[in-house]
Amino acid sequence: MELAGKFLGEGISPFAITAWRFLIGGACIAPFAVRAWTQNKIKIAVSSILKLGLLGILNVVISMLLLQWAIYYGKASLVAVIVSMNPLFVSLFALLLLKEKLNRFQVYSLFIGLIGLIIIILGEKELLQQNFINLPLGIVFAVLAGITFALYTVLTKWAVSQYGNLITNSVSFLFGGIVLSAINLIIGKSMSFVPSWHNIWLIPYLGVIVTGLAYLLYFEGMKQLSAAKASFYFFLKPALATLLAYFFLGEQLSALQIGGIVLIMLALSRRFWFSLYERNKLKA
Repeated sequence: MELAGKFLGEGISPFAITAWRFLIGGACIAPFAVRAWTQNKIKIAVSSILKLGLLGILNVVISMLLLQWAIYYGKASLVAVIVSMNPLFVSLFALLLLKEKLNRFQVYSLFIGLIGLIIIILGEKELLQQNFINLPLGIVFAVLAGITFALYTVLTKWAVSQYGNLITNSVSFLFGGIVLSAINLIIGKSMSFVPSWHNIWLIPYLGVIVTGLAYLLYFEGMKQLSAAKASFYFFLKPALATLLAYFFLGEQLSALQIGGIVLIMLALSRRFWFSLYERNKLKA
């Protein structure tokens, strides 16, 4: 997502990229959502559509627009690392909204993850240089994107249990995409883009694969797991995004930042260490 968004960053505005992503993604899911609605005879009131619409606004208009701004102003690999911390924020929102208690390992994870984030930011050699449009602003947007996506993750788990994965995502995507498109028109932002081969395959990729398919798989996994367990798999993202950004964008991280990434990955993989601890305690 971050790499593809960076490739598009100069040819189309962050507003338009985000709106097209979710309009395309929602439209791709819509036929399957209609079939699920008719086959399962799910009752959807106007209030239900409004609730799903609010989720769409939280995800598309707020969280994903912040993410695209972060990519536009900053460094794709750095954005990916920061946003991958959202499982730590999921734990906090699960505590506040779902009353899920945090065990001491989760508290340790939050503390270690925050230290890792601070190390990554302080270790950025290009923080005050002109190699990016505005790297400090990009970092701020990335942190806000991670926090708001964590809130969306917790709230959407409830919606998926009520209406199903297909209906929840299709309605929220389309609602959020339409609202953001309307905002674009109101503030005078263009929805158009240069019809080059580069853009013609990247925009559908962002819409169909990264948005439509990826979200379905993510929340399908969440149906089988808790919100916190599903988000655990985000710990793969920092390493993968860093490697891809290095090979395709030539972006590099300092040794200090790599150390911060290791701390974040340790924090996000807390369940593995907790299970290992429990097994060793039972053997003892």
